[in-house]
Amino acid sequence: MPYLEHADARIFFTDEGSGPVTLMLVHGLGSDSNDWNWVVPLLRDRYRVVTFDLRGHGHSSSSGGSTLADFAYDALAIAERIGCERFVPMGHSLGGAIAAHLAVEHPERVQAVIEVDAAYALPSFVVDLWEAERAQWLNKKAKLPDFFFTSPVMQPFLMTWLARRVESMDPVSFWAAYDGLARGPERMYLASPEAEAYLRRRACPVLSISALPGRAEWETPLFNHPASRALGWEGSSHYLHLERYREMAAVVSGWVDALTVQGALAAGDAETASAP
Repeated sequence: MPYLEHADARIFFTDEGSGPVTLMLVHGLGSDSNDWNWVVPLLRDRYRVVTFDLRGHGHSSSSGGSTLADFAYDALAIAERIGCERFVPMGHSLGGAIAAHLAVEHPERVQAVIEVDAAYALPSFVVDLWEAERAQWLNKKAKLPDFFFTSPVMQPFLMTWLARRVESMDPVSFWAAYDGLARGPERMYLASPEAEAYLRRRACPVLSISALPGRAEWETPLFNHPASRALGWEGSSHYLHLERYREMAAVVSGWVDALTVQGALAAGDAETASAP
């Protein structure tokens, strides 16, 4: 199993498939790269597909920070390790915020970005719920939250699978990653003018898919690139990439292939476009 070794972190990653575009899939808070097990087989015949466990999640460990910049640093270090100069980050939830951070702060490395029910510009009632859970944990009165993987539209086996991964996670790592998002300098966690200003800095093509009602209409004016698209998949749970993985893979590949044909993707490293 490949690992990336930092002074303060050991990051598990996978690298498979081949093609002219490298997709780097970034999971959300309390999950791990297994979230992408349904999608990867549908993409790796057309693209190079890289996944990794965020520090403090899954097989990855860390004694360092858990900010969006820290997670982005790991993604960039993996890209360097495999010889990929430019790539397309595709992130779910917290991973979507990390993908947005990469697009804004490292535009020279990002060809396009795909954000799946991303944890940015969230409604105040969602943020208030999370903050209440965090306060209870700080007061040692609660276990890790379970509300974000319970849904009337989610299949029971999926809720159980998600819950057990959260239960096995170190609460300190969990809340450190949450704080890195909620209290980071990007200020894109809560819906606000600051969040909108930050997201407007994404100059590359953006594909945003969200289950939140009205999110697609809200986000579309924030795009800068004409190939950007926002899709609303209302009726899905937060884990729409698990529930609708075939549709997800079809939409992603169609969008990426169209960008390639249009020449909207800046060229990557052709000599390293295939995994070893």
